Amino acid sequence: MVVMENREKWPGIDVEITAVRQYPTGELTAEIIGFLGPIPAILEEYYVDRGFVAARDKVGYAGVEQSMNDILAGTNGLRRVEVNVAGEIIRNLDEPIDPIPGDDVYLTIDTRLQAIARAALIDEIEFWNNYSGRTLSNNGVVIAMNPKTGEVLALVSYPNYENNRMERFIPGYYYEQLSNDPQRPLFNHAISAEHPPGSVFKMASALGILNEGVVTPDYEIFDPGIITVMQKFYENDPGTPRQFVCWDRNGHGMVNYMWGIALSCNVYWYKVGGGYQDEVPGDGLGIWHISEYAKALGYGTLTGIELPGEQDGLIPNPTWKRINLGENWATGDTYTATVGQGFVLATPLQVLNSISTIANGGKLMDVTLIDKIVAKDGTILQELTPSYRWDITVDPVINIYEGNNPTGEIKTVEPWVIELANQGMRLVTTEGTAHRYEIPRHTELFRNDSSQSAGKTGTAEYCDDVANEQGKCVFGAWPSHAWYVGYAPWFDAEIAVVAFVYNGSEGATLSAPVVRRVIDAYFELKAIDAENSP
Repeated sequence: MVVMENREKWPGIDVEITAVRQYPTGELTAEIIGFLGPIPAILEEYYVDRGFVAARDKVGYAGVEQSMNDILAGTNGLRRVEVNVAGEIIRNLDEPIDPIPGDDVYLTIDTRLQAIARAALIDEIEFWNNYSGRTLSNNGVVIAMNPKTGEVLALVSYPNYENNRMERFIPGYYYEQLSNDPQRPLFNHAISAEHPPGSVFKMASALGILNEGVVTPDYEIFDPGIITVMQKFYENDPGTPRQFVCWDRNGHGMVNYMWGIALSCNVYWYKVGGGYQDEVPGDGLGIWHISEYAKALGYGTLTGIELPGEQDGLIPNPTWKRINLGENWATGDTYTATVGQGFVLATPLQVLNSISTIANGGKLMDVTLIDKIVAKDGTILQELTPSYRWDITVDPVINIYEGNNPTGEIKTVEPWVIELANQGMRLVTTEGTAHRYEIPRHTELFRNDSSQSAGKTGTAEYCDDVANEQGKCVFGAWPSHAWYVGYAPWFDAEIAVVAFVYNGSEGATLSAPVVRRVIDAYFELKAIDAENSP
């Protein structure tokens, strides 16, 4: 105001108003919203050609701010004027061009559920760190979505950052602090982190073994706790013995399809995935079919969520291994891939979308964060219309081996196969690995849950650079990530949630309680909204 009052006395000095973005929800949604920053030098020509002012205007650097930048930014106006020696405007040289404001983008995120999901994840992580007397983890993900529509209701990547600290400028010291943090808070772990999915991946194999007729639902397979397989790299290779163990070294005895899911029996899945003597003749489901059914559930491809930096994971096959590692596919590679280990990698969002596809009766939905886009005059330019990429009960699961189709098979997944997979995951919560667990403050887990949920636990062994530097990669005692995916109600799902905790040990102990709390909160919020609606 002082400058504006004294403009006539202070020639050449004026006031220019610059918009500053504020983020009311701050770090609660920073991994989704992102932040703005100055136009990068490498992109200066691109933006200047579109009417931006390089030294003044800002563009999106992360989150929706980046992915929806062209919609949010609008267009600058232009006014060419003549001024006198004192800097006073005398006249317009041509007709001014008015600026065009950006459109408003409304998200599908429920900030109430987002806050509950974030609090539940941090609470569980901190509890287990304190309970164990050491830092198990400071890194995790929670995502909630509507499996019928693909709408993301909550997306938490922990730790993240405070985007309000970037509202005027990006502080160098703060950005450097975030960049050097080993937990990578600037990295969206929900969509960009690729990890072995472990036992949650068994549901891809579960569809395959029934649909391909490898076994029948009632066929029982013996789990002694440990089996020995001849590891071969080529057809006439005499092989070398390699042991594969169940998570329960005592074994589960005779196990059929439903209990294979409910108990997450590794030996059952090893045998049906790669074959085993006369019990499961031949190669079982085999790596090519495993790859096909995994891809049918969305593994190995981008979901298309409106956030930058999404990764597509990895579904391996013999061709991939030969090209990338220069090695033949081994017998054991199939066994480990069946249970989501070995070379298999997936993002938390992919895992959630795969299970949501089964919960949704076979439809792989297009995942979205955008509810609607509205112009400044109130006109709705775009509104959410749920869509799906394919329905695996209608659209073929194509049997293609190395670029050809030797068997001529073009299969879809039978609806009864999906129904049994759902029933198997329901058994997980009523009598299986997520039913009741003797752990502090969570002895019930999903026992007696009113939401009638289903789900799948996952404990995924890993050995990355961090674990290797810490000397944790010990064969037979590798560290593990904790996974759990749940949805409710199991017969007509309207909410699906995944929780992932890096180095969280067992999925049932750390991740499952997070999912339970989010699902419970969803139905509580739904009841509150119904009560308050007119």
